[in-house]
Amino acid sequence: MMYRPLTNSFTGSVVLVTLLMAFAGATAADDLNNRGRLGMGVHPDTVLPVLKATGWSKPIGGDQAAPQILGVVASHGSIPLNCNNDGCRADLSTFCLQQSRDNPARGQTYVPVEGADIVLTGTNGLGRNVRLSATHFLEFTTDRGFTAIEVTLPPAKLAKLGLVDIAIDIGERVSLVPAAATNDSNPQTADEIALATGPFREKGAAFFDLIGETGDSIRLANQMINALPTRGHSPSDFDGRVLEAAIATDAGQASSIEGVALVRLMYATCQEKVNVSHHFENMRSCLESSHDQLVANTNVDLWSSLAGY
Repeated sequence: MMYRPLTNSFTGSVVLVTLLMAFAGATAADDLNNRGRLGMGVHPDTVLPVLKATGWSKPIGGDQAAPQILGVVASHGSIPLNCNNDGCRADLSTFCLQQSRDNPARGQTYVPVEGADIVLTGTNGLGRNVRLSATHFLEFTTDRGFTAIEVTLPPAKLAKLGLVDIAIDIGERVSLVPAAATNDSNPQTADEIALATGPFREKGAAFFDLIGETGDSIRLANQMINALPTRGHSPSDFDGRVLEAAIATDAGQASSIEGVALVRLMYATCQEKVNVSHHFENMRSCLESSHDQLVANTNVDLWSSLAGY
């Protein structure tokens, strides 16, 4: 199944509802907990969003080529981490920077490039706000292909830091490189890394980092995803509080009118998908799917702009 890329101007409710209906309904009849995830086609001459099963296409074990380098969408404010005895976690929005390489398999480890603008914030025992470079404390692992990555703060590091109210702030032009593997049959070369994290990532900033309809709606959708439970649901998931809380964040206040309108429509469509048609188990799973489709379509636009490379 192929989807038409979203334009950078506000496309209107009819187009987006049609798009959301297409990708949301395609897997609704299957097990909701094992629904298809969006993947990026890896043929060197094209980049198209296609549906892949959650088992992914590459087997675990044996020689494997390094997957795509990813860009992390700038947060334009803090993303709170959800913390418990197992440490802290949150999802970050990401996108593909290498059309010719495979999607990352679930559980693929990534590392930030040197100098990545990722800041860890929190409150110490004296009640003072603390800001630290986060790259030495956090771990990055894929959980939804190239469209999102899970960031975790392990419990031992959490205890060492002694902070509460922990959050991260992602700056512009941040890239993640797949961790090197001993069985890598086609490792990333220095030239590939330089191209992906240099001119390609610079071009990606206009599509994902800067204020604009799609980038803003991706950011706000991710804020809602992180605020919702991974399983189950409660009435507060559907009454608009999660949406309004996302819009009230720094990222929401910095967003364009078009971006806020698009994420409002996304939320309203998911309310119907969960409560009326029951295409999704809960709001989080629906918003993840909507977020991932929007990232994939925006990635198509990015690769179209790079056709001269």
